[in-house]
Amino acid sequence: MAPPGVRVARVILISASILLAPATAGASAPSDGDLAAAIKAGNFAGYLTSVSAWLGDRTPAAEKVSEASLLGLLKDPAVLKALCQRQLIAKTGADQLGRFAKCDAANARFLGWLLSNAEAMDLYLIGATPTGLARRERNDYALDLQALDIWRKIHDADPDSRAGLYLRLAIATALSPPPPMSYVGAWGIGGVPIDPVGRYRSYRKAREDGQLLPIFETLSVWEYRTVVCDWASTPELAWARQMLRTWRPDLLKDQRVYRIVSEVQYRSPIIPFSKGFPTVIESGGKCGPRSWFGTMMCRAFGIPAVGIGQPGHAAFAIKAADPKAGPQPGSVWKVLYGRGWQVSKCGGVTGPQFVAEAEARAREPQFSSGEHLRWLAATLASRDQAAAVLALVPKVQPPVEPRDDGVVAAPGVDRSSPMPVTKPVAEPPFKPPAGVIHVEAESLSSQSGARVYDCATGGKQVNFDKNVKESWAAYQIDAPAAGEYYLVVRLATPNRDQVLHVRCGDNPPVAIQAPNTTGLWDTTAPATITLGKGTQTIRLSVPYQRGMAIRWFDLKAK
Repeated sequence: MAPPGVRVARVILISASILLAPATAGASAPSDGDLAAAIKAGNFAGYLTSVSAWLGDRTPAAEKVSEASLLGLLKDPAVLKALCQRQLIAKTGADQLGRFAKCDAANARFLGWLLSNAEAMDLYLIGATPTGLARRERNDYALDLQALDIWRKIHDADPDSRAGLYLRLAIATALSPPPPMSYVGAWGIGGVPIDPVGRYRSYRKAREDGQLLPIFETLSVWEYRTVVCDWASTPELAWARQMLRTWRPDLLKDQRVYRIVSEVQYRSPIIPFSKGFPTVIESGGKCGPRSWFGTMMCRAFGIPAVGIGQPGHAAFAIKAADPKAGPQPGSVWKVLYGRGWQVSKCGGVTGPQFVAEAEARAREPQFSSGEHLRWLAATLASRDQAAAVLALVPKVQPPVEPRDDGVVAAPGVDRSSPMPVTKPVAEPPFKPPAGVIHVEAESLSSQSGARVYDCATGGKQVNFDKNVKESWAAYQIDAPAAGEYYLVVRLATPNRDQVLHVRCGDNPPVAIQAPNTTGLWDTTAPATITLGKGTQTIRLSVPYQRGMAIRWFDLKAK
């Protein structure tokens, strides 16, 4: 036994150590074993209580709360992980999360991965926060178990969905899945089922196939949510990409996909949209169909897009490649085919509030820090302590104040998306069959109202201006003999009742009925024209038509 003097010294040292110990001594740190036990038992109530107490003990007292102390605290990986765990359990509901864990062993395995992964939890929780500062300040939202169920299925189906871009895409698909059925017709929901896992896979494949625009690479979870949620079916989205690349490849430059809406005549539809989106250009429509068609087209290429409500009108908005360009120069989000943000509503908030939200989220470090402080404040039992934490939120997450027109002044912030340098695709040499005169569309000798574009699949094509008295292209060919020839034309048009006139020399024009190819390449039925021997001029003209592209035409003697 130590002498009495030594024992007294030890007591003094122990007492001093207790007085100087940090507040964390009051609650034990959450352990992996405790988490595993909670998942196995399907009971998160105890774990929620202990992790909340531990976070409370780590947080300084109200009078000692400062920006430096809290931001330093949140940089601790253990604290951030515990904070995300606490927020996810609390917002989902401990009982609901427990039932989710117990109903399927795959769910339990998924929760074991998720609740141990601070990055995945943080992306999910930040992406799930509601749109609008007031709604985030109220902090009265809840997280739906459906999102975890969808996410778990994607997680199990694709190991690549556990990190990087595909992790963000998986979370967005879980939070904003497409509707259960695709939209067809002007009067309701119908069509084919849409599977969220299939939606995720379709965007992954489109990205790997080079079908999406570069902006897709730069998006946050919140922005991906405005892409994957469309009510078009997967085949319709694939059609949209192929149609634009075929018929209007010029609109891929500088992310001008939205201009395809101008091809939808503003009128009452002449036919119901019984075959879904591919019939919209043919049928026409007023502001509603034009808006959701434009939204779908942009989303198909990976461009964030949202529907916009305005008094007596429907429009849509996209995240633009260049914030400095019009309309609404200065804002990265642009209202299209409608009035400006000042008269708009979107996502449950006003137009200016939506733009402010988008800008605030684009400042990712500040936005995340502010939300983390809100989560921490909700954890604390002391009202004074929670109030002191919340008072710091506007400092670390400065509110964005838009003008009435929705434009946000953000000097020095440039989030322009990288745009590709368009390079023509090399076209392999083509040798026509014996007896066939093959004429490439771009080999015209003269033209009026005809534009030559790089064809997305290689070579070039000619597009005729729409709604003019006559747009035409003339070609010089060498006929080996006089007589009748079969003519077939490779063309694309998304409209019905299109006519192509073919004239050779002084002969009367021959009218060729062009099928509605829904904007994809197809070949006309053979038509008969008469040629003289030797050099001939053939003119293809498109009078008062609504958009046609040609790739080539062939002549073969009858």
